[in-house]
Amino acid sequence: MRLFHTKDKADIYGEEIPLKYVSLEECEQLDLFNCGNETIDEIIKHELISDTMTKSFAVLNVNDNDAVAVYSLSCSGFVIRSYQKIFIYPAVEIKYFAVNEKYQDIQYCDDKEQGCLSNAIFDRIIADIYSFTENYCGADKIILYAVPSAYDFYKRIGFEDFMDFMQQSQDRFLDGCIPMFFNM
Repeated sequence: MRLFHTKDKADIYGEEIPLKYVSLEECEQLDLFNCGNETIDEIIKHELISDTMTKSFAVLNVNDNDAVAVYSLSCSGFVIRSYQKIFIYPAVEIKYFAVNEKYQDIQYCDDKEQGCLSNAIFDRIIADIYSFTENYCGADKIILYAVPSAYDFYKRIGFEDFMDFMQQSQDRFLDGCIPMFFNM
């Protein structure tokens, strides 16, 4: 099992970046956010705040209120079809996780596998999900639908491809995405 960082700051080779996790509504510079994927940028800037199916957050650089990352979470589940029966198991879904281009691939330690700023932020998200599911709403899996360019990132941090018996969502917006899960 991975150990997850829960700090609100990251040391970037000696340069500390203080981070603040806030509701997306509190992000004043969201219009400047650019993750490198135009479609995701548009959704983040124009749809996530009003999306009632998710709760969205921004990770801010406290020094300048710059949006380092944006993510949204949703109560969800995954379906298993077995012997002509359908079973639904609870899960937390990470609908979006995007890192501002200027903060992508920033190393904060020598181990490149564990040392990106995005890893530290994602670790904090997983720790928060774990705390929520332990205290308020039970689930033992996190699911997400990875865009192909992020697949290796999620694989490195412990996500696995859906197993054959796990049914993926038929949402048309997920075309081309890879369904993945993480056991908590």
